[in-house]
Amino acid sequence: MKEEKLFSVKMRSSFKGIHISGAEAIVLEEEVEETVLSFLKRARSHSRGRADFINVKVEELKEEPIRAPLLPVFHVEGDPLKALKRLFPLAGIPIDLGFKVYNLLLSGPAPGGRVMRGAMIVEVPSGRRLEPDMERGVRASFLGITREATDELKGLSGKHYTENLKEALTLTTKINYFDGVLGELCISDDPNYTTGYISVSGVGYFRLFNIKPLNHPKGGRALFVKRGIPVKDLISFLEKKPFLAVSFPGYYFELPENFRS
Repeated sequence: MKEEKLFSVKMRSSFKGIHISGAEAIVLEEEVEETVLSFLKRARSHSRGRADFINVKVEELKEEPIRAPLLPVFHVEGDPLKALKRLFPLAGIPIDLGFKVYNLLLSGPAPGGRVMRGAMIVEVPSGRRLEPDMERGVRASFLGITREATDELKGLSGKHYTENLKEALTLTTKINYFDGVLGELCISDDPNYTTGYISVSGVGYFRLFNIKPLNHPKGGRALFVKRGIPVKDLISFLEKKPFLAVSFPGYYFELPENFRS
């Protein structure tokens, strides 16, 4: 059987130098054109405005991706801060440190209170920031989701499915795959998007609604990691190792027993 080639497709767009949108996928060769066109359409019709610069990059993967299931999703109704108070310990994160990082994301974790382009890396329990560049942060790349896994996600999440959910879930599944990552907290910097999440390694993705006030222009992502994690290896994994989500275990409205207790 002929081995099918896989390609990484990435898009970044901006307006007058300010980031507008980004997207990426790992797709089969025959899916490249369709993916590029969909990314161009997104860049030209984003809620933040129309981009005046769009960069699309297509490259054949040089190594076979890691293939793994997505994290299960837990739909958390009610006060997101009360949920975080119980979810931080589930990830092994001290509550005071968790909320310190939460508030920092809302105020702008980059120098001068600006929004970071990537994510923070926060050591637990010290709270030390380990990302080499506090302006840029770290970014996960070379990731994607198969059509089969997308169909499972759409079918099991039903009316709760969004493209934001698919992309965030794929991203955080790759992040949590690396040994030593405890979880990730995400608050969108889109003023109109108030749904966020905390992912807990080995447990799941907890979808939190109204995690910030509407029209609040700041946010970001924080990776919580164990002390002694090889930071250079983590960054190399996030930025360079291809990762493909191949299945979806479930979308749940009942939370795990260790969360409810």
